[in-house]
Amino acid sequence: MKNFKRVIALVMALIMCLSLCACGKSEAAKAADELIASLGPITLNSESKIAEAEAAVAALTEKERGQLEKLQVLEDAKADYDTLLIKVVEDAINAIGNVTLDSENAINSARAEYTALDAALQPSVSNYNVLTAAEEAYFGAKVKAVEEPIANIGSVTLESVDVIAAARAAYDAAEPDVQSAVGNYGVLTAAEEAYTALRAQEVIDLINAIGTVTLDSSAAINAAQSAYDALDANEAALVNNADILANAAVELKNVKDAYAEKMLSKMTVEEDKVRGMSFYYPKAFPYYSTYWGADVRCFVLPYIGRSKDAVWMRLICDYTSDDWVFFKKIIFAVDDERITKSFGDFDVTRDNGGGDVWEYVDIDVGTSELNLLEAIANSTETIVRFEGDDYYYDFTVRDSDKTAIRETLDTYYALMG
Repeated sequence: MKNFKRVIALVMALIMCLSLCACGKSEAAKAADELIASLGPITLNSESKIAEAEAAVAALTEKERGQLEKLQVLEDAKADYDTLLIKVVEDAINAIGNVTLDSENAINSARAEYTALDAALQPSVSNYNVLTAAEEAYFGAKVKAVEEPIANIGSVTLESVDVIAAARAAYDAAEPDVQSAVGNYGVLTAAEEAYTALRAQEVIDLINAIGTVTLDSSAAINAAQSAYDALDANEAALVNNADILANAAVELKNVKDAYAEKMLSKMTVEEDKVRGMSFYYPKAFPYYSTYWGADVRCFVLPYIGRSKDAVWMRLICDYTSDDWVFFKKIIFAVDDERITKSFGDFDVTRDNGGGDVWEYVDIDVGTSELNLLEAIANSTETIVRFEGDDYYYDFTVRDSDKTAIRETLDTYYALMG
């Protein structure tokens, strides 16, 4: 009985000791357990709470850590959170899908998520190989995007300029590592060289086509010069007969000058020594001994003025008969075309004598007048109507006047170079 009572006393003492130990849990340990208990379901937003709980545990002494009841809960929470972080990376990788040239953002986003993941967790990403394969595939797609336009160049002709330019633009826009991986870059450079040679050869052929320089060589020389001027420096350097073109231009000027002087020598010249000017009238002009006659016949004829520094052309449209028209406009019926020019009273010179009257205009020749004279010279029939308010008069331009117009125009063009 005494032994039994001792056992009971020992048990009671042990219970009291255990109670005293429980009552001795520190406030810091209690606070840490409470923080752990407050974590709740773990989400991607749990990082700060987990960090706060971990900081509280880390601040405990070893004895206080022994008093914790929920340390495993914290460890499980941290593991769950890490699993969620890993899943974010894996989902970003899975979102890449089939790789195309439009996959750059998805690939970069997945790579950024993986890089941001703690290095200790990165080996746990189960589909990391999918990311690296996608990056390789995307790089290959970028290389292919450069190689394809190069492959599309095909046989090089003068019409290849656009496809070569597109291939060059694709290559130049690529990153250096992509450029280094392009397997057919030599095809592009060879195509550019071939196109350069073709461009140069085209000009060489145009220059050779000039041949002996005559008055009719202007079109050929201008075509060759325009083509040569359009070349870049590399292309121009391959033109081995550029000197022929330069000499042809000089020779043409000499031919034109000689032609112009020859034609001017056939015209009637009036000198204005005071103003330092000379006026050249084609032989078709109705001329008296020292001046042209407005009272001889109706005509439409140009003449040339020249000074030391300038050349110009003017046009006289002359009506003469035995009665006034008092014209205010002239209508030119040039084959099927109708061209009208109107004049004010002060533009028209009017006079009379010996029973005849004459009315005429003497006007500058600009672009529209040049076009008119060209049309008349090349026409089958040109009828000119001098028209006033009440009267009009028609006459047909003579073939000899058309010839005179043509020769005067050619002389003017030659003088103008």
